[in-house]
Amino acid sequence: MKITKTLIGLLLFITFASCSDDDSITDNNQESKSYELVDMQWKLKATDGQSIIEKQIPEFNFQNNSDTIMEIVIEPLKNLEGSSTFKFEDPITFSEINYQNNMVSIPEELSILSEEYSNLIGGIKVLLNDEKSSFPFSSNVKISTDLASKSTLTSNYTVFLRENRASFLATFREKSTGETIRLRGNWIGLFFNNLENETIVNEID
Repeated sequence: MKITKTLIGLLLFITFASCSDDDSITDNNQESKSYELVDMQWKLKATDGQSIIEKQIPEFNFQNNSDTIMEIVIEPLKNLEGSSTFKFEDPITFSEINYQNNMVSIPEELSILSEEYSNLIGGIKVLLNDEKSSFPFSSNVKISTDLASKSTLTSNYTVFLRENRASFLATFREKSTGETIRLRGNWIGLFFNNLENETIVNEID
């Protein structure tokens, strides 16, 4: 009876060790695979489109107590950036592939897209990843003005951002085997649209 128990225990150990080795081989094979992005296409679905977001910038205040004119320079967009967010329908698969981040073009203008997938060339490029990324606005606003002596200036700016929503299809290929994986998802991008301001100048009593 003791011999039987020993044999059963030994067989169970061998079986467990064999399964562990198989799992290890599978994991190593998965880790050894390396994918590259071979195609990135875009289209507009019924749920995609464009909207305008309003953002109030902190007020600018200046005071000139001197007897001479003071030059003022305002850059309302200085601390603002555009953003890009990719949301994969299958985020687990995207996180598992050994993929080197690539720069891809994003649709700053939705008018170039249709209901069928198509490629983009040029324009603003960002990293294709599952995290929000930022990029500088394509426009830079710099306003210079002269403030008279013994006066104050208060300026309020409102920035209008263009929020674009589109759908994408990314195709990845394993470098050694040629195996391809296609991942779909939704994308949101924020771009500068226009700027409005109100400026008030008052004399110092």
